[in-house]
Amino acid sequence: MNSTDKKSRELRHKEQELRKHEQEILVRELEAAIDLSVPAYLTIKYDEPDTQANSKLKQQWRRKILANAQFIGIVIAVIFVVRIASWLGMALVIGGIALIVHKTFFEED
Repeated sequence: MNSTDKKSRELRHKEQELRKHEQEILVRELEAAIDLSVPAYLTIKYDEPDTQANSKLKQQWRRKILANAQFIGIVIAVIFVVRIASWLGMALVIGGIALIVHKTFFEED
C-alpha cells in the first residue's frame, strides 16, 4: 500500500505540475497576444463616410445661406434703387411744375 500511495502521490504531484506549467504557458501566450494586438501608439478611428456626409451637409447649408444672402441683398438693392428713383421722379415732377408755373406767371412776353 505504501508503494501505491507513493506512486499515486507522485502522479498527482506530476499532474499538478503539468497543469501549472500548462497554465503558465497559456498565460504567456495570452500576454503575447495582448501585447501584439494593442499598438504602442494612440489610434483614431477613421470615419470617412460620416465626415463626407457631414461635409456634404455643410456644403448644402453654405449654398442655401449664400443663396438666401444673395436674394436678400438683391431685394435691399431693389428697394434702395426704387426709393432713389422715386425721389428723382418726384424732383423732376416738382421741377417740371415749377418750370410751367414760372413760364406762365413770371416770364414776360
